[in-house]
Amino acid sequence: MMRLLTLAAAALFSLPAVAETAADDCARARDPGRCEARQAALKACSDKRGSEKRACLDASMPPVDCSKSREPAKCEAAQKAKDLCKGKTGKQLKQCLREEQPRKKKPRKPRPGT
Repeated sequence: MMRLLTLAAAALFSLPAVAETAADDCARARDPGRCEARQAALKACSDKRGSEKRACLDASMPPVDCSKSREPAKCEAAQKAKDLCKGKTGKQLKQCLREEQPRKKKPRKPRPGT
């Protein structure tokens, strides 16, 4: 019984530490402003579920800053595809994104004997 009480007390005291680590994670993020906005959006939309939550998160999140991306051109293409496919869901959304995003270039294999 004493172990259970000790575990419960430790869990209660560790809750503020979890909140602090989320803030610390945003300080180390590539785009701290977007990270903080994402945390706020998740908190604001936490009571919603399913497509209602997705709509809430989409409305609450600021647009992606592709200049901070590792591959800005790829990021821009993905954002353009997302904008073109806005309003679609499920299989229609997946199909639209597949059609709108640029294809990856496959590396050429050297020809044998050349």
